Amino acid sequence: MDYFDITYRKKLRAKLVNTIYDRLIKTNYPPKLMAFMIKAHHFTFPLATYFIYLFAPLYLTYFVYAFLLVFLVLYMYLKGCFISHLEYKLYNKDFINIADPILALFDYPINKDNQYLATLYATNIYFILAFLILYIRIINQKN
Repeated sequence: MDYFDITYRKKLRAKLVNTIYDRLIKTNYPPKLMAFMIKAHHFTFPLATYFIYLFAPLYLTYFVYAFLLVFLVLYMYLKGCFISHLEYKLYNKDFINIADPILALFDYPINKDNQYLATLYATNIYFILAFLILYIRIINQKN
């Protein structure tokens, strides 16, 4: 089995999404509501983590940073965001991807390839800024 074969990785992503979806459906919440709640957290979580990086104890900031690095690795390995795929599976009408506002801002066509690349660029900027915040906090703590 080739773990780096794109077909295998996409099947793995689909399996992960289906497993989470099956568990969510058992809760008897309406899928449209679950999709909205997940999307709301998906859009706002990166901003909320900056407050953690700025004000939380350093051990918590390290944990959050490492946790999100795992999600970045998953994003690259699975060739897409399993959270976005879950949102789409729960409610695919009027679906907006987290990268769509970025693409619209820079007048790029909205398609899967551009969404993937825009997310990678945005996450690179996110992690660089987060790293700088942590670096400054660590330096200031030593002084």
